[in-house]
Amino acid sequence: MAEYIDADPRDYHAVDWLDKLGLSAHCLVTPSGVIIKTRSDEQIAYHAKGFNNHSLGIEFLVPGVHTYATFLQEIKIPYVTDEQYNAGLDQVRDWVSRYGITKIFRHSDLDPARKKDPGDGFPWSKFMEDL
Repeated sequence: MAEYIDADPRDYHAVDWLDKLGLSAHCLVTPSGVIIKTRSDEQIAYHAKGFNNHSLGIEFLVPGVHTYATFLQEIKIPYVTDEQYNAGLDQVRDWVSRYGITKIFRHSDLDPARKKDPGDGFPWSKFMEDL
C-alpha cells in the first residue's frame, strides 16, 4: 500500500485512506520503521477478502505519494527500507511466536485477480527465510 494516496482534491495518508474505504490492517509499517497499530490482534481487520476472520494483516507502506498506477509500478522495484524490513520482520516474528502461525501469505497469493501487493519489489524469499 502506498504511504500516501494521491486523491482529488487532496492526498491521504494510508491510515486515513483505508478508513475512508472501510478497510484496515492490524498494522502498517512506515518506511522509517514505525509500526502503526490500527487494530488490536483480537479485532477483525478488513484487508484480505475471505480471510479477514482468521488472519492478521500487515502492510509495508511504499514511500511517497502514489496513484494506483504509480503504486503498481513502484512495487515492481525494491522499495522496502532496512528499518521497515526489520520492524515488519519483528512484528511478524512476534505474531508467529505468540499465535503459533505456520502459514504466511501475501495479498497477491490470496486474491491475485485484485491484489498485486506486495509485488516483486518486496524481498519475499529473504523475509520468509529470516522468519
